[in-house]
Amino acid sequence: MTLDLSLSNEGLWAGLPVERLAGKLTLVLPPAEALVVLGPRLEALAIDPAEVVLTGAAPIWVYLAAFHALHGRTRRIAFQDGRGERVLVAAHG
Repeated sequence: MTLDLSLSNEGLWAGLPVERLAGKLTLVLPPAEALVVLGPRLEALAIDPAEVVLTGAAPIWVYLAAFHALHGRTRRIAFQDGRGERVLVAAHG
């Protein structure tokens, strides 16, 4: 499965203050405050136990939080960049 971490993923970011600043979606909340909401949402996601591919333009701390929430729940975690390149970042089992 592919998990879009971008700020345009309304299901993930619902209720958090996201604004378009200088033409770019921006979270208008300190990361520590956002993680209080985002962390449990990531942990509650129904995921594919075989593989999750992380994608979407997001701050690095969002990718780290997602990796933490997924580690141990899926056998493979990969990252897909904006050019379609897929990089395996964790594999277990």
